[in-house]
Amino acid sequence: MQKTTPLPDEIPTEIRYDAEGNERVASDVRDRLAVEMLSLHDRKKRGEQKQKQLRERGAERGFAPTDGRLTYSSRRSRLFSSPEAARQRKATLEETEAGIDYDGYIETPTYQSISEDFTAYSQSLTRNRQGASIPLPKAAKKRGGYVGRRRKFFVLALMLLLAAGGIVLNQYVISPWMASKAVEEPVGEQVKISASILDDMAAHTISIPAPEGAQIYIKELRKSYIATGGYAVIQVADYIWYELEERLAEPTMGVTLTPYIRASSGEQKQMDPVNYTVEIPLSPIELINPDVTYLEVSTPIYNIRFHVMQNSKVFINGEDYSSYVNTQSGYISYNAAIQPIGDNNIHILVRSQYYRENEVIITIHRAVQDIPLDLASTLDDESSNPTMRISATTRAGATVSVLSPHRNLDISQLASTGAFSFEAIFGKIGTNTVEIRADFPDKNPTVVKYDIYYLPPPDSYTKKAWALDDWGYPDLLANISTRVANTQIYVFTGPVREIVTTKPQLVLLDASDGKGAQRMVMVENQTKTEWVLGERYRLYGDAYGMYGSIPRLIARYTYKPTQ
Repeated sequence: MQKTTPLPDEIPTEIRYDAEGNERVASDVRDRLAVEMLSLHDRKKRGEQKQKQLRERGAERGFAPTDGRLTYSSRRSRLFSSPEAARQRKATLEETEAGIDYDGYIETPTYQSISEDFTAYSQSLTRNRQGASIPLPKAAKKRGGYVGRRRKFFVLALMLLLAAGGIVLNQYVISPWMASKAVEEPVGEQVKISASILDDMAAHTISIPAPEGAQIYIKELRKSYIATGGYAVIQVADYIWYELEERLAEPTMGVTLTPYIRASSGEQKQMDPVNYTVEIPLSPIELINPDVTYLEVSTPIYNIRFHVMQNSKVFINGEDYSSYVNTQSGYISYNAAIQPIGDNNIHILVRSQYYRENEVIITIHRAVQDIPLDLASTLDDESSNPTMRISATTRAGATVSVLSPHRNLDISQLASTGAFSFEAIFGKIGTNTVEIRADFPDKNPTVVKYDIYYLPPPDSYTKKAWALDDWGYPDLLANISTRVANTQIYVFTGPVREIVTTKPQLVLLDASDGKGAQRMVMVENQTKTEWVLGERYRLYGDAYGMYGSIPRLIARYTYKPTQ
């Protein structure tokens, strides 16, 4: 290695003079930094040369020997190293290492051996660590070759036997079973059942998975279906399962279909049965009069009207009225005799085609009478005139009093036959109650009440209508009591904003008809037209009261809007 000297620490200096001639010595920091960078570069270059020399020397020495006969000693501490070996290494290193150059100055390394006090300990330690003196385990004796070959032969024979058995099982059992299973039903597919409509009647659609073009036969239907798109699709009406049943009480019925698939060989194989449940609807019946199942009357005869489907079987109190169904378009009218015994039950039984039996019981209450008092059975419950002639009978010799507005009371035959009559006066539009009382010595009095709906004809009713406009609406709110007492009639047009109830039909209607501020009114429908949400109507009705903060009216006539 070439000997070098360190770079000088001096850097160029600069002498400066001020205006008065005084000199000042200054050094530039950048110049000093440049000198340091040159020194660093030179040291780096010498370090690379030193590393190269060390690598070449290590390559000449070769790898460390490894053998079981060699001895090893630890060099982790000078306490356990061999003093003799240490002195030998010292001499070798002093010969080879002439000196180490540290950036311009050379230093000769020194090596110090361990103390002589540990020589004996190190030698004994070295002798005990020789690899040749360590005892090794003896090799195990190998078993005879004949026994090993026999075991190998047995294992090989067993494997061959198992392989042959697997081949036979797959060929004659598994493969035929898988093939038949694939024909019967595709793996992973399930029968699909969904509700549907067939000819406006409830039905079910059954999709049975099957190979393309396969023929599926349904035992219960006695029909065959071809699979397309991976399914055989079958649509069955629900009523075919129960239409021939005489008495049906349960609302549902369980149904089972048994499908068969025809294989390529022509053989039919039964598939898994298909089970589902059908609902049996009630035969429809619409009560017209009365529209409830309980009411109180005072007449000996009450007319019951209702509507059923065509071809229905109808029984009223056990009597067959089916012959009137088709001749009257499904409308049935029945005059029920009402006895003064309390509750009179009218039993109506209807069985329509494709439906189960429906039963309705109407209870008509007529109070028990100590003195018989019967209104005429021909008495109507509606009138377009402000008066109506009413006839009735009671016990001969009884005293009769008409408690409701009336005129022209005729009691000429009361003493002999108990018959009498009078003209009832209807003081308001709508429902008017006629009230009669009969008295007889030593008997409890009998009171009969009868409601009659009075509505003038359209020509007379509509002429009295006030417009529910910007003037009429606030006037109605300000004088609601007077307008109700006088049964004031109004006309208004607008759309139905909300249906509050359906029986009776109560709606919220905007009488402004989209012109200006809203004029909301609550209207009860007593016309012959059923209103539809969102539709516009021109209505004639009379004041009835208040619904919260808006007026309430009863509509009597419905017309289409003029524009």
